[in-house]
Amino acid sequence: MQAIKTHVAGVDVHKEILAITVLIGAADEVPREEQFECSTFTDDLMACGLKLKEMGVTDVAMESTGIYWKPVFNVWNPLGLKVIVGNATHIKNVPGRKTDMNDSRWIAELHRYGLIRASFIPDGEFQRIRLLSRHRTNLTEDLTRVRNRVQKVLEDGNIKLGSVVSDVFGVSGRQVLEQISQGYTHPDVLMAAVTTKIKRMEDVKKALTNCLTKEHIFVIAQLMQQLKDIEARITDVEMELVDRIQPYAHLIEKLDEIPGIDKILAIGIIAEASKDMTSFPSERHFAAWAGVASGNNESAGKKKGQSADMATPICKSS
Repeated sequence: MQAIKTHVAGVDVHKEILAITVLIGAADEVPREEQFECSTFTDDLMACGLKLKEMGVTDVAMESTGIYWKPVFNVWNPLGLKVIVGNATHIKNVPGRKTDMNDSRWIAELHRYGLIRASFIPDGEFQRIRLLSRHRTNLTEDLTRVRNRVQKVLEDGNIKLGSVVSDVFGVSGRQVLEQISQGYTHPDVLMAAVTTKIKRMEDVKKALTNCLTKEHIFVIAQLMQQLKDIEARITDVEMELVDRIQPYAHLIEKLDEIPGIDKILAIGIIAEASKDMTSFPSERHFAAWAGVASGNNESAGKKKGQSADMATPICKSS
């Protein structure tokens, strides 16, 4: 097999250090090899990137190790280096030869022969929008956890609020929770906070008759405050997202027309996939990248669950 790249570097990425192998040489020759390490501090990454350019390196490959590849990409890519990120499961080294430098050399060799499939990395603008979108996702997950804790404390105090209202955190549910947070636990007081039309109010009284203690009330008050704080943060992030995504409002409107997709989800799709679909050869490739395409993983007549290989994007280099 003949090499297709002549000036490459392979990088084994870690939190505090990079192991780098540079291979330079004509496609039909044994390449000259040089290995060195680099700290991951910004100034050191900048100096290392400039060193690679001085050596004549044009193409750099590394594996997607957690989040640690991102600062390397963000510093080196603007320098003019063609940096690609490969899926770690695709470029795993041969067992028994596992050292950082050996790994970096393996990556460099694979890249020299064009055997690393690049993961999709959006432009810098969309990476920043993606950061906001994923932060909102994290906040909504935090919100769900807090809601679950509230319901757990209610159950511990034998309040069956979910049995009489459709949404514990709807209007009536919140009014009941606010009453409890302020120390009012008598079922008659809590019943007065339920404004939802319910045919059998005696069932409401039964559901709200409780054994709440002072400690229950304290914890619920704390959790309700935490809930409000997270909701306020989500609102702030959504406002920031709407402002940042404004140039692509027409795309958001188009996605919003699809059943099951609202504007927030549409913003998330644009944040993750960007506006440029040319990185995906077809809609099937896009669906596979998004993790919603079916696939086969069969061995010895037995079907296995989806592997990382199926979920990996098949797209052009970033």
